[in-house]
Order: sequence, then structure tokens, then C-alpha cells
Amino acid sequence: MIRKPIGGIMAIHVVNENDVEQVKSERGFTKWLHVSPGGSGPEMMIRHWGPDTDIPVHSHPYHEMFYVLEGEIEVGGTAYAAGSCIYIEKGTPYGPTRAPKGGKVLRYAEAGIGK
Repeated sequence: MIRKPIGGIMAIHVVNENDVEQVKSERGFTKWLHVSPGGSGPEMMIRHWGPDTDIPVHSHPYHEMFYVLEGEIEVGGTAYAAGSCIYIEKGTPYGPTRAPKGGKVLRYAEAGIGK
């Protein structure tokens, strides 16, 4: 990861997906692209979901966005193909989330784990 100060005010965080280890997660595999220290801010990851993915209806206290990179995912029975961008406002129950044919998504969460 590269951090570059801009005018002493902010930094740019840069990472290439190919340089990030893919780790087994509860639901498939994850490549963590950005994690804020102590869960204090946004996080971004690439999730690889297989046919066994079945995330129940849930909500988060922060905004969340998915961009389908490959394959197809289903949220609440609606299928979203590669190229789809799904924005979920905080507090909105959604799901179940599945990937019967397999899917790869870029996930952005406004706040880190536990926020």
C-alpha cells in the first residue's frame, strides 16, 4: 500500500488487488484492499462468493455499496450481473444474499467492522 500526503491534509491509499492475499472468510474468500485503523473509517474489499453463499437478511448502521465484477449475485431474490452497482442505505434490511453461479464483488462499507 502506498500513502501519499496531499497538501498535508489527506492521504491517498493505493493497493493493487494482485498484491493482496486472498483469505478465507465466513462466506467465501476476501481480499482486503483498505481497512481503517481500529475500524474508524471506511473499508473496501473484494469478495469471492460461491454457490454455497447464503447470507441471511440483515442491516448495518452504515451505508454500503457492492459492484459486481464477475458472475452474478442475488439480493432478495433479484439477480444482479457483472457491471451492476448496488447501494444500500444504512439501517436498510436486505438479503438473503446468494451467488448460485458464483460471483466476485467489490464491497465498500462507510465504516469499518463494528461501526
